[in-house]
Amino acid sequence: MNTSKNITVFALITITVISLLLLSMFSLQKEIKDSQATFSIKQIENRAVSNKEQYVSFETYDGTGSDDIYLILSGTYGTVVLESAFVDLVPYFFIPESFTKHAGIVTYTLVHNKKPIQEGSFKLLANTRNLGAVETYLGPRSIIANVRDYTMLVSIPTDMLDNLLPDNTQIDLKTQFKTAITTTEHTLNSGFAWKRISSPLQTGRLSTGSTLGSSSSKELIVDIFPDLAQEFSIRAVSNHNYADGNEIISFETTQIKDAHGNIMTDGMQVTFYIRNDTGAFWQIHTTTVNGYAFAKALHPQAPSNWQVTAAIAGIAKSPEISKTFTSIIETIPMTVRKNRQVVVGPLTSYLGQLVQDGIGVSFHIHGTTYEALTKNGEAQFYLKAEDYPKGAYTFTIQTLGLEATHKTTVE
Repeated sequence: MNTSKNITVFALITITVISLLLLSMFSLQKEIKDSQATFSIKQIENRAVSNKEQYVSFETYDGTGSDDIYLILSGTYGTVVLESAFVDLVPYFFIPESFTKHAGIVTYTLVHNKKPIQEGSFKLLANTRNLGAVETYLGPRSIIANVRDYTMLVSIPTDMLDNLLPDNTQIDLKTQFKTAITTTEHTLNSGFAWKRISSPLQTGRLSTGSTLGSSSSKELIVDIFPDLAQEFSIRAVSNHNYADGNEIISFETTQIKDAHGNIMTDGMQVTFYIRNDTGAFWQIHTTTVNGYAFAKALHPQAPSNWQVTAAIAGIAKSPEISKTFTSIIETIPMTVRKNRQVVVGPLTSYLGQLVQDGIGVSFHIHGTTYEALTKNGEAQFYLKAEDYPKGAYTFTIQTLGLEATHKTTVE
């Protein structure tokens, strides 16, 4: 009984050992067969970008263990892992559109059983036959008409998929000022070309653009403004030189220009400074129109001498000019009426006409001063009996820059 049991156990052990040996031999054969499997892809040549997927074909392909073979691509915009696929029983790797439309250097690694078996690189090149936009940038957009200032034009052409074109691609950068058109040929470096544009010595508008083959950029404009204003002169214009407090005097500049003869831009502020012989001082602010500035003022009511100059703050100024105003009257007539009313006037001007209404008249008596304004050429004052009883008085009257003293009796 024991002998039979021992035989059975021995048989089971034998069967187990044989099974393990067979399994080991099968695995070894599979490993040997897998290790002998050969895969390689054809060398990937440089190629133009495309908005369609591109394929990579095999040089050698052993279908054994094909589930464990991958192609890893790494480029400017990321990394992708590709599995092989079959077209008409022919194996390929298909590079997706999201990868093929971006130019740059692509490195690849063929991996089998998690081990790299082939490596290399290729370039996805911009498509120079299918151009896209020609982007241009210009700045600053306003410069000064002198030998120091300039603006810069930068051009960045791309293909239809928005990839930068390769270095040394020729592009034309163009400028137009008045009747002169200039074209200069430049080569791309790192995807762009640039040109420094010196300022013309004349004001105006300068147009720029770029062309590459049949592709053109948008037009960009630079405004050329005048340089610093140069010294200028002024003059006074008036119908007469009388101090009538009514006439308007105009002060005018000569046309203000820069050193190259360019007329100053409209709206430049000019300040006229006026000082009279009593020490009074005031300013008139104005702006230029076609390079000229104008300021207006009323004639004084009293004889006076004005010193006038004009300036553009911190830039330029005019020489000083003088303007003299003479009195419009020679005497100050006065009458004392029986109703104790003192009448100054009638005041007549240089043509014998009555002075305008509103001329100030000062009346001084016994240390007291009264003020009145003319109406119809006269100013009137009333002497109250309680303040000024009957008797002889001396009056002093001042108006239009003149002073007169009168002695009279008040009833």
